[in-house]
Amino acid sequence: MGKNCFSTVSHFWSTIPSPMSLSPSTATTRPLGRSVKGDEKFLVYAICQLLGWGGVAVFGWIMGLVQRLGGELTHQPSDQNFLALTCLAGLVATHIIWVLIRRGEWLVMSPVNILWRYASALVLTSLVLSYIGVEFFIATPLRESRLETFTTALMINSSLVGAWMAIYFLLHFYEGFHAARAEQALLKEAVTASKLEALQLQLNPHFFFNALNSVRALIPASNHEAREALTLMASVLRKTLGSSESRTVPFSQELEIVQNYLAIEKIRFADHLTVQEKISPDMFETPIPPLILLTLVENGIKHGVQLQEGAATLTIEAAVCDGEAQISIENPGSRLSSDSSLGLGLQNLKERLRLIFGADSSANLKFFENGMVRAEIRYRLN
Repeated sequence: MGKNCFSTVSHFWSTIPSPMSLSPSTATTRPLGRSVKGDEKFLVYAICQLLGWGGVAVFGWIMGLVQRLGGELTHQPSDQNFLALTCLAGLVATHIIWVLIRRGEWLVMSPVNILWRYASALVLTSLVLSYIGVEFFIATPLRESRLETFTTALMINSSLVGAWMAIYFLLHFYEGFHAARAEQALLKEAVTASKLEALQLQLNPHFFFNALNSVRALIPASNHEAREALTLMASVLRKTLGSSESRTVPFSQELEIVQNYLAIEKIRFADHLTVQEKISPDMFETPIPPLILLTLVENGIKHGVQLQEGAATLTIEAAVCDGEAQISIENPGSRLSSDSSLGLGLQNLKERLRLIFGADSSANLKFFENGMVRAEIRYRLN
């Protein structure tokens, strides 16, 4: 029964996100800076606090009553309902610890820092509660009795506060464990979906590439551009199918695929398309999810370049700044030229970045008054 109760509380706790994880848009819609689910989580915490310390108080009162009925009138904490009287102080003290844990972000610290703070808070809180209890709630005339009472109170308080902190940390680590498993499942699902898409494209790779070579052989040697376009397309497809199975690939490998793709588009658009690359040397070995750069460039061609009547320039910029990869694709375009598929693709791209590189990653579109559009992605390098 206790195991089921723990699982139920932990599951309910894990379904309520921390206020620290709220998005800026959510925070701005709530004057007090706390979401509805954040209020629910605090309510669960408050109920657990009251029930927990209230239960300890009731237990202390019952034990004191039993001893009085038995005629055991000694100067022990239980005789004077010490446990029940100090529960209020315990509730206040543990709430202060709760505030310190959240404000100090203890839960994201290393195990050594967590243990050091855990031990310090436990010792300090137990000493303060025991001193308050003996000084204000116990009337013991002898020094030896006060020392014995303080020792007993210290043991009781350290047990209660230590158990409270242990349960709190266990619940949050339990929540984090399940959150990590959920994200891992999402990532596995995304990878599986990518593999299925790749399989749908592959059909039979050897047959497909042999067919392309056959078509290329049918093109007269004088038609150099058509033969070159087929060769580049085969190269793009081969590298695309090979990289789709990896979680990340070097940026240089992704850039090579994009360059081959743009070479095909250059044959199509001729002087209508100009490509500029501004790549920092430290980007070439930087990991990037496969086909993300190709997706951004292809969107720039589809929603921007091909809709322009005059010449168009597509600029690729990539650099590492303060441990963060920053990649942008700039091309002509407007909000009117964007359709729903672009927004959906951007959301899928954001989710892939979040699953691989964490919540600090981002993907955004920026529209400028001069008729240019910039797609930007940023992610922290681990």
